[in-house]
Amino acid sequence: MNGWEILQHIWRLQQVVLREATPCLERHGLFRMAPFALAMVRRCGTPSGVAAAMGVPAPTASHILRRLEAEGWVTRQVDPQDLRRYRLALTPEGHEALRAARACLEEAVNRRLEGLAPAERELLARLLARLHEDLPGGSAEREGAVSGEGTEPHDP
Repeated sequence: MNGWEILQHIWRLQQVVLREATPCLERHGLFRMAPFALAMVRRCGTPSGVAAAMGVPAPTASHILRRLEAEGWVTRQVDPQDLRRYRLALTPEGHEALRAARACLEEAVNRRLEGLAPAERELLARLLARLHEDLPGGSAEREGAVSGEGTEPHDP
């Protein structure tokens, strides 16, 4: 199997997991990008940081962030150290939304993993970790990108 085929499998798995998680996310009032955006708000704390971490243009990130603010999940305040910038933070409701989103996504992933033996799951986790070991930013930063903090390696 070549790299392109592997990439297609990874992409399709992501799409299937998101599609399967969508009803659960919607029950919690969440949209598909919300879990990742909330995690990046917690990790980055600035609109530009969220845009960069999510790999989306600034206008797209702004639209997503306005939606999160409208839901009451995120607050935006002027950065006291640089009045031209804004700092973002999750509200208590935002933390709860992120916990709910994580549960929805974990449930969908776990359904996909049910057919694998525990040793296969462990092997898959090790292989995926090895595939991104050499990426810029170091291991702790990558775990932070996934968790939003770096202390909970399984958050979205």
